[in-house]
Amino acid sequence: MTITQEPTRATDPKLTLRQLLESDPPADAVTDRVALQRQGSVAVVTLSHPQAHNALAMASWQQLKSVFDGLAHDPTLRAVVIRGAGSKAFAAGADIKEFPRTRMTAADATRYNEFVAQTLRAVAAVPVPVIAAVHGLVVGGGCELSTACDVRIATAEARFGIPIGKLGVILGYTEADAAARLIGPAGLKYLLFSGELINAEDAQRLGLVQKIVPPRELATVTANLVAQICSQSAVTMRASKLVADMHGRALTAADTELLSRLSVEAYEGEDLKEGVAAFSEGRRPVFNQQEEN
Repeated sequence: MTITQEPTRATDPKLTLRQLLESDPPADAVTDRVALQRQGSVAVVTLSHPQAHNALAMASWQQLKSVFDGLAHDPTLRAVVIRGAGSKAFAAGADIKEFPRTRMTAADATRYNEFVAQTLRAVAAVPVPVIAAVHGLVVGGGCELSTACDVRIATAEARFGIPIGKLGVILGYTEADAAARLIGPAGLKYLLFSGELINAEDAQRLGLVQKIVPPRELATVTANLVAQICSQSAVTMRASKLVADMHGRALTAADTELLSRLSVEAYEGEDLKEGVAAFSEGRRPVFNQQEEN
């Protein structure tokens, strides 16, 4: 398998983020069913195997991990959007056709689950906001992947579920923890016990979705949120993600050190000065690395 971490740039440098999100990636941008494109300081990661509803093969999980590992160390990055190609699905779960060689023994299943867990941890480790723009089927591994993101924007026709009881497989700890942090243990149990695919409104009530939009508005609403993120202080956005993710757990020494570093960067950096000056002058603040999207 060929792993490429260098982002594929949008072919037209004048292409807006909304326009990029409204079109599927070109074939030469896809590696192992995953495409990575850039629009300025924003990365767009696309699950790109629409003929199989973007089913996630083991190679897909490996490529996703490689992509997000690379993004985690990109100092120019301000936000990430992850989406699914085509009109039918964000991702319809695992690629069951490869089960006979990937998940039919306990040892193989352990290896597979670790790939999934590593990928979800890599998504969560990116220090900037990661937005899942989801439509259609958001099922199994697709649903689990969405829970590793910071915010989920869904179309009104999206359907969510983790119907693993129909396959006889077991949900890994990392996947379960990511979902339960959003919808609670009882909500996760309902999805697992019922095997039901719930609609976007029910997903929003559970806390799985933050905003529901008509299908034709998904790209616009997502691009607008990203523009808001990029217009604000980068250090504030990073710290906001960090402190929100710390909820419900004891702080580690690494947490404390990182918070201290961000505090110094915020209160001794230029963003605070610019923010206060802009407020006093009644104008929009212009922070370093701010870009139009």
